[in-house]
Amino acid sequence: MKTFVVGDVHGRAAQLHCLLEMLPRDEASDTLVFLGDLIDRGPDAPGCVDLVMKLQRENPERILCLRGNHEQMLLDFIEGSANLWITPVTGGERTFEQYTGKRLSITREQDLEDARREVESSVPSEHLDFFNELPFYHEDDYAIYVHAGLDRTKHPKDTAPQSLLWMRDMEFYKNYRGNARPSRSPWHLHFSQCHRHRHRL
Repeated sequence: MKTFVVGDVHGRAAQLHCLLEMLPRDEASDTLVFLGDLIDRGPDAPGCVDLVMKLQRENPERILCLRGNHEQMLLDFIEGSANLWITPVTGGERTFEQYTGKRLSITREQDLEDARREVESSVPSEHLDFFNELPFYHEDDYAIYVHAGLDRTKHPKDTAPQSLLWMRDMEFYKNYRGNARPSRSPWHLHFSQCHRHRHRL
């Protein structure tokens, strides 16, 4: 039994297809964990979401997907609680265009509201439901999986989602030494963050 961990696909559906074909994964016994950030920046965010949803429907016991900060930014934008998703650095404008078929242009306050309603009505409801249902972490007998970071003093269930989505504690990564179990060693693929925990919490 192996666990494959894939992070930060960012709209690269073609590359994701190729990666999945290359994995020496036994679909009956091996687990595949996506760490979120399926959307933004790349050329086909909707295709990435469709693919992961399909994999999960076909094998719900072995395919897991966590929430990334980019999915959260999209949900926050639609909700109206934050506009970070549409800033150039996030690549959200590409996902906006892919779902709506329109170029994102914000020059006045009303444009923000129009863009919110446009993306909310254009993203398929099953995609929005999928984003809203994504968990912030997953734990098995071997590891705790999150999108970004862990508080060394707390279990993820007691950690603010903001930390799990955004925190980058480089001292944690440099100094952490987890106990490995070779038969359950996860394969890290792309920009993944799999945090092995030394003791069950």
